[in-house]
Amino acid sequence: MASTSNPKRPSSSSSSSSNSKRRYDVFLSFRGEDTRNNFTSHLYSALDRGIIKTFRDDEELPRGEEIAPELLKAIEESRIAIIVFSKTYAHSKWCLDELVKIMECQEEKGQTVFPIFYHVEPSEVRNQTGIYGEAFNNHESNADEQKKKKIEKWRTALRKAGNLSGFPLQDSFLEDIIGEIRRLIPKLVDVGKNMVGMDENLKQVKSLIDAQSNEVSMVGIYGIGGIGKITIAKVVYNDMLYKFKRHSFLENVREKSKGGRGLLELQEKLLCDILMEKNLELRNIDEGIEKIKSECCFEKVLIVLDDVDCPRQLEFLAPNSDCFH
Repeated sequence: MASTSNPKRPSSSSSSSSNSKRRYDVFLSFRGEDTRNNFTSHLYSALDRGIIKTFRDDEELPRGEEIAPELLKAIEESRIAIIVFSKTYAHSKWCLDELVKIMECQEEKGQTVFPIFYHVEPSEVRNQTGIYGEAFNNHESNADEQKKKKIEKWRTALRKAGNLSGFPLQDSFLEDIIGEIRRLIPKLVDVGKNMVGMDENLKQVKSLIDAQSNEVSMVGIYGIGGIGKITIAKVVYNDMLYKFKRHSFLENVREKSKGGRGLLELQEKLLCDILMEKNLELRNIDEGIEKIKSECCFEKVLIVLDDVDCPRQLEFLAPNSDCFH
């Protein structure tokens, strides 16, 4: 698993203020001629399926031009940068300029950086040896003083990025990336401002849930209307979802379960959240139950069902504790 530049979860106030300026979840930095039509294309498709808003530069910059201001702005406005270090990445001065900007944003803005070493060794990137050394020999030939200063910035950025732990290229590679990114940029639910007198209730509910355990916890919050049940559930969800790769908050179950496809649509929403897919269609409720059972038993998931008022709804959305891990 990759290490990040910002491993601690930010406070809610700092998170909301920084997120308001973030236009993209991910900025994807790569060398087009190496990976555009194969690896990067698959990675971008996986990010898109996971509903992760990603900036990918689809046009090669003409030779002789500086990196476009729009590209620099896109880097600044991204929460996370994924850098695909391929064999000829270091031959491109535009890629290296992107990298310098990314590492600046890591240091100054707390941007998270994930390197992917695609058929190159991290030491080649870190120390500019092998094919990366050849690239720098080309850059340094006949370089004037101004270019030498830029080359030193490139080297520094590569050393920093090369020291970050990257994702291993394995069978679950893309799934691991999507899961980690969604953990870092989870979709929080709106809690509102009425938090008076909630601390003790929150403490009690959280004491019933052990995110580190492999035991399944199913907690019910009940009481008369207006005492803050939904607020408690939302705050607990926002506080704990960072500990889970997969999570779902289904609001207004009682109301939404009414009508012909109500419960079916809730099943589809739950599975889209858990499977990290945009669209998923079920033929019937029985198929939904079986899919929930098969998909939720291998991963630790956090699910909140809001405003459940009859056992039937639970039977279709959380059939029994054996469905979960």
